[in-house]
Amino acid sequence: MTQPHASPPRAAVIGIGFIGNAHIEALRRLGLPIAGVLGHEAGYTRREAARLGLRPYLSLDELLADPDVTVVHQCGPNDVHAAQNLAALKAGKHVFSEKPLGVSVEECERQVRAAREAGRHNAVNFTYRGYAAVQTLRELVASGELGDVTYLRGHYLQDWLLFDTDFNWRVGAPARETRAVSDIGSHLSDLARFVTGLDPEKVLARFTTLHPERRRPVGEVQTFASAGGQTEPFTVTTEDQASLLVEYTGGVHANFELSQVAPGHKNDLELGVIGTRGSATWRQERPEEIEIGTRENTRTVRLKDPRGAFTHYPGGHPEGYPDAITNVIRTFYSGLDGAGGDRIATFEDGLAAARFVEAAFQSHSEGRWVTVPAALAAQEGAR
Repeated sequence: MTQPHASPPRAAVIGIGFIGNAHIEALRRLGLPIAGVLGHEAGYTRREAARLGLRPYLSLDELLADPDVTVVHQCGPNDVHAAQNLAALKAGKHVFSEKPLGVSVEECERQVRAAREAGRHNAVNFTYRGYAAVQTLRELVASGELGDVTYLRGHYLQDWLLFDTDFNWRVGAPARETRAVSDIGSHLSDLARFVTGLDPEKVLARFTTLHPERRRPVGEVQTFASAGGQTEPFTVTTEDQASLLVEYTGGVHANFELSQVAPGHKNDLELGVIGTRGSATWRQERPEEIEIGTRENTRTVRLKDPRGAFTHYPGGHPEGYPDAITNVIRTFYSGLDGAGGDRIATFEDGLAAARFVEAAFQSHSEGRWVTVPAALAAQEGAR
């Protein structure tokens, strides 16, 4: 892998929307220098760069040619991830990418291989690994306190696309890319895999679409739900909701629910791990708490580990979503000098998520259980 850096690494951020701004905020909290930003269009890039006090890059070539850029943060739309990440790796940059790593398994496989060949550090931002309580839950499961894991249950429910006038670029994706499953289901899948260490082997999925036709703004780029103005109808091919049954290694099975049209649920991510001696549940909207249950007593609440590497404030001082992103980015940059460990997701984990999403789509399309392919390394070892 790469040698330690003589000077602090410098980031460039592609995409200046919600998540791009979250990356910039985290980088600034960590005191990591930012070389500049690249948006979807030159005028927009100049305006946002001026607001942020950063250099505007007017093309990907300009960004990648800048010798000051060490790390590329990929925060653009899903369909540009693969091509831009591959170009960044070829230019010798490390890559910290938003999920999904690519819009297909093939795109993800190409990026995994390219990162290995380039010897560059890489990560996929599965943000929820960055919560201190999630790290604590993983350690609790590994310790055997819950006994042998027998069952997983979870959901990820939102309501931001409830109405047919709610618009986001994601609703225009092709059916095969999926939406609820790739956008939020990949987070739940990665969370379950990270916490338990188990890989999904088979999935049975059913997708539903509440609004087969939606309305989108005319003549403007719209990122979040429409706030009025002239609209036009368009056909939706992606799912608003999904139900998933999943079989994991060791005979463990799971029941997962996903929805982006569930009224009253804002960012309601929950994972429950049930074992032979106890159960544990973590809820993103109560991020510092793990609910523990046993046969012998009533349920109790365990807080995040106050001594953990992902804990930075005393008890009673809640750490939430911005802190989680900061933890993931902090760990990635520590890893540039060989100290990252396995606490955050790499391109291989992004590929694992893509394999799960593709298997779920195939299951829904064909109405049957579908095998989730093994990790790329395992496949290549079998050749």
